[in-house]
Amino acid sequence: MEVKYKKEVYTLGRKERKLESEAPAVRVKMVGGETKVIGMMAPKIQVMITLPCIKAYNNGLHNVIQEYSSKAIVYIITKSSDDNLEKVKAAYSIDENFISNDFKDFSLKFGVNMSEELIAKSLFVIDKEGVIKYKQIPTNIETSFDLDEFKNALDEVVNFKQKGHTHENWMGV
Repeated sequence: MEVKYKKEVYTLGRKERKLESEAPAVRVKMVGGETKVIGMMAPKIQVMITLPCIKAYNNGLHNVIQEYSSKAIVYIITKSSDDNLEKVKAAYSIDENFISNDFKDFSLKFGVNMSEELIAKSLFVIDKEGVIKYKQIPTNIETSFDLDEFKNALDEVVNFKQKGHTHENWMGV
């Protein structure tokens, strides 16, 4: 996939992540100093947001995330400097243990790496089983996310009900 930034076109590095495929596990150092392994099975749905610049985080995105905050863990991965992170973190009261500018390994494993110094803008929704259920990567960094589409997909994943007896399915009975 190609993503445009200013007048240059970048081919996203490494692996393209497909819907219904297993999300990679990635070790990421958060702004608060804690290192977390994210992307695999988890007790809640995970939302991964990558932003080349944290200043692209806005009220619309924040409102969608807040609506589902009790049912989803949201991680924000950016390339932004610590100063810009602090400003946005304070403005939106974002927990420092869920925001990171340690983007390189994450961007390579999730297929959103543009260069050594640049990450594509993206949204990923990963269900509790660690499966990618939704992804959005605008073809231009300066393009906004389609928040209606994101909200609908997030709502669908959050409200998905497993049919049948899951323990019997798991046991192969």
